[in-house]
Amino acid sequence: MTAGRSAWDHLTMAQAVRAIGRVRLGFVVAAWLFVACVVVQVFLVGLDVFAKMGGSIHRDFAYVYGWLAPILVLLAAVARVPRELRTLTWVLLVLFAFQTVLPSLKDQLPLLAAFHTINALAIFGIGVTLARRSTEWVRQGSAPDLGVS
Repeated sequence: MTAGRSAWDHLTMAQAVRAIGRVRLGFVVAAWLFVACVVVQVFLVGLDVFAKMGGSIHRDFAYVYGWLAPILVLLAAVARVPRELRTLTWVLLVLFAFQTVLPSLKDQLPLLAAFHTINALAIFGIGVTLARRSTEWVRQGSAPDLGVS
């Protein structure tokens, strides 16, 4: 790439729109996948409480699907999602990061650690809101802002 030229200069407008469209679809899929993983996570807690399966599966699964939160942030940037969706994506990332810390506080700050359950509800609510609004946005078929004039 020569100096002063952007990556978009090498693409036709149609190619760029198709590429952004695929990333936007990926964003929506990742958002719904995140929500599904939260539901599975709640089921795993139920297994721990009622079937005495051990809490490690709950914790380990969180670390597996937790990578979806930063991936959503990256996809939001590439897909050029509206500010509202970008904000929800960042909020989701921060809440998820906070979620991973809360259980470690159970001995020193048990009242704060107890917010692990409340934060899970917030993560689920934000996740569903993000998934629904991003689905709506993609269905509207808004043309991507490619930053070229």
